[in-house]
Amino acid sequence: MKQKYFISLAGMLLALTIVLFFIQNSIVSWLSEEYTFYYPVWKIYVFHFFITFFIFVLLYYIGKLIPDYIGFTFMGFILLKMIAALAFLLPLIRMQNVSQIPDFTSFFIPYFIYLFFEILLTMKILKHSEDEK
Repeated sequence: MKQKYFISLAGMLLALTIVLFFIQNSIVSWLSEEYTFYYPVWKIYVFHFFITFFIFVLLYYIGKLIPDYIGFTFMGFILLKMIAALAFLLPLIRMQNVSQIPDFTSFFIPYFIYLFFEILLTMKILKHSEDEK
């Protein structure tokens, strides 16, 4: 896989993050009169961006070194991402007498959008590694 291809996919991830951040930040600002959010939007997007970028970089290198194991690697990283999400949300989970629904919604909508994007990236890496064979 060429470095130019890697940079274009990383650029798509950055663009997705910026667009989603501004959309969600606007929505949270609008809803902040009714609900109190424990996590600021920027922390959620820093978490999602770095986890997704980490997975993407490692899948890229796995695709270069041992392309037959990209799918297994992806499944393992998704499991680690779920564990990291639970660790990130643990302070919110432990809180009592607070409505957690707005925060969980604010976290998991981008979580699933990034998961979908990770699936697309993995499919592109798989296709690209097959084309190089």
